[in-house]
Amino acid sequence: MNPRNALHQCLLIICCVTTAQAGDLSLCRYQPQSLDYPFPRDSQARFFADQAFIDREGASRLEGSVELYDQGRILQADRIIYEEARSFLETEGNVRFQTDTGLFLESPRGFLHLDSETGRFENARYRYDPRRARGEARALEPRGHERLYLEGATYTTCDPGHDHWLLSASHVQLNQESGQGSARNVLLRFQGVPLLYTPWITFPIDDRRKSGLLPPSFGTSDNTGVDLTIPFYLNLAPHRDATLGLRLMDTRGAMLMSEFRYLNPSNRGRLHLDHLPNDTSYGDDRTLVAWDHEWRISPRLHFNVSGSDVSDPRYFRDLGDSLDDTSITHLERRADLVYRQSTWSLLGRVQDFQTVDETLSSTSRPYKRLPQLLYQGRWPLQAGGVNYGMRAEWVAFERDGTVTARRTDLLSEVSKPFMGTAWFLTPTLKYRFTHYDLEDQAAGVPGSLSREVPIMSLDSGLFLDRPLKGGNIQTLEPRLYYLYTPYRDQDDIPLFDTAMFDFSFDQMFRDHRFSGPDRIADANQVTVALTTRVISSDTGSEFMRASLGQIQYFDDRRVQLRGQGTATESQGSSSLVGELGARLGDRWTARAGAQWDPRREQIERSSTHLQYRVDGRRVINLGHRYREELLEQVDLSFAWPLSRHWDAVGRWAYSLEDDRDLEVLAGLEYKSCCWAFRIVSRRFLNDGATGEYNDGIYFQLILKGLGSLGTGLGDLLSEGVLGYETDY
Repeated sequence: MNPRNALHQCLLIICCVTTAQAGDLSLCRYQPQSLDYPFPRDSQARFFADQAFIDREGASRLEGSVELYDQGRILQADRIIYEEARSFLETEGNVRFQTDTGLFLESPRGFLHLDSETGRFENARYRYDPRRARGEARALEPRGHERLYLEGATYTTCDPGHDHWLLSASHVQLNQESGQGSARNVLLRFQGVPLLYTPWITFPIDDRRKSGLLPPSFGTSDNTGVDLTIPFYLNLAPHRDATLGLRLMDTRGAMLMSEFRYLNPSNRGRLHLDHLPNDTSYGDDRTLVAWDHEWRISPRLHFNVSGSDVSDPRYFRDLGDSLDDTSITHLERRADLVYRQSTWSLLGRVQDFQTVDETLSSTSRPYKRLPQLLYQGRWPLQAGGVNYGMRAEWVAFERDGTVTARRTDLLSEVSKPFMGTAWFLTPTLKYRFTHYDLEDQAAGVPGSLSREVPIMSLDSGLFLDRPLKGGNIQTLEPRLYYLYTPYRDQDDIPLFDTAMFDFSFDQMFRDHRFSGPDRIADANQVTVALTTRVISSDTGSEFMRASLGQIQYFDDRRVQLRGQGTATESQGSSSLVGELGARLGDRWTARAGAQWDPRREQIERSSTHLQYRVDGRRVINLGHRYREELLEQVDLSFAWPLSRHWDAVGRWAYSLEDDRDLEVLAGLEYKSCCWAFRIVSRRFLNDGATGEYNDGIYFQLILKGLGSLGTGLGDLLSEGVLGYETDY
């Protein structure tokens, strides 16, 4: 047994206690340096010493700057004694062990029994540069090939002499074979102040999962008061785990939280259950259930089910923590059975919804699909270079108190693309047939309705380019898209899953204005559009893209979403739609879009975003959104260093239409070499109808290389401030 192998394997366990990243090395005084001595990687061991002695009993003694090199490792000492008969190695004086992976160990003396791979090193100091981890141990004892014992051990990622945080234990046992470690009398100090203590703890030392407590999170808000969550992780099996949590809310009580996950060869899933018994502010029990399951029955046949359910409509407003939560209006429950071939697929679906927005009337709530059958096929480039497509659907719509239906929808398609190096031309012909069997329909509406309509389109364009000064390329890409769909009277057809698409640049090249088959828009129109881009000739990346387009109508648009009583659209042209994106140097980027009505000389819709970004710590965003008679909002967010250690972050989203804040966020972040602290104050609109806000303060202490305490704020800040990077 090679002595360096035994020592190397045991010491490497020390470095597996945590897999967290060390953080920003620019904030650290100590910077790991590349090693300035060779590390031979062959199997031959090399010995160097000022003097070497071998006695008659087979004991070898090396003295004076002794060095042993072996496969990327080096052992140095003032003296090494090796007794072959006992398979015993003793080192003394400035013992130093190093590897080319960045592991260092120093000790004044130590010994190893090579057969049993046991030994002891006194007053050891270790360092592992890839994770900037270091520590000391009163004694370090290898106890076999996979085990290591440390007495009076410490661990930190801080600079030497600056132990801002320090983890200490009286005894530590590490087992590389099981990937487990245990420690007694564990104390965590922060800035010299005891922060956490436990008489005994177990922990993983590699990527294998282990049951145990996870870092708690805490904060405070108007909706919950002081909010503390204590999670516990359960490693049930290699393919199953669970997380149990206790959420203590000052104004509401104690919530039990749970999540169960499983991952099998053919299926995976998650079950989430939160229960708050007797919410003291609400006066009743509160519950959230969510589930996901994916089953790969065969390579082509898959089954997926997902859904969620809450006990009451106010659940997310009272217990959620974001604008996304408070804007939820429906919760979907769905099961899909999908069979896929290379050119076609078949879907069977049942779908239901829970409405959590109390203001929605019964006629505004979505229909259930009980069930839906959907066939889709596409066969590109058949004989003669023709593409074929087919979509066939049968669905049963159910909703209490309103008309219901069984709908059959068939859509066939054929197209033939023609193209050259600088042009393309694609004619397409579609035919759509839809049949309804209605129940509880309005008076005068027959119980059976059918509609058939052909759709023809012709898409064409050119690709022109020219070189610019400096070596870049500018393109000019004109495009014409003609669409013809004859008028069909559809006023008697109810709306089951159909809505109007938002008008946009991309929408001008679609052959339908509505998202579902309950309305097929009549059309006799041509879209005229022009796009120009500036492209780097070296990398192909875009510096600028600008597009402008408009639809010219040859006939009035008679098919409308709500049928009778809706005015026919008779304008001869659509609004002008423009888009612009530009990279203005290395730090500025801009994008904008606008929809302008030339008849009224009025902007109908616009969005603008401007970003200045130096790096992940220096970013400023300014945005504006406008929709005529609906909304006008501004959004300002930033992250900027105040000093080498302090960063400020903030976001202000404001509705000009309603003259009120949507979200206000302000935070400070302190970063040092081995720890960081965040404090964030946040206020967001909890209920748009009542103008109710939720105010909260959140904290997070991050000990780099160990873990964090408090609310996880990384996602909140990176999502609130576009381009901001959190590195923990």
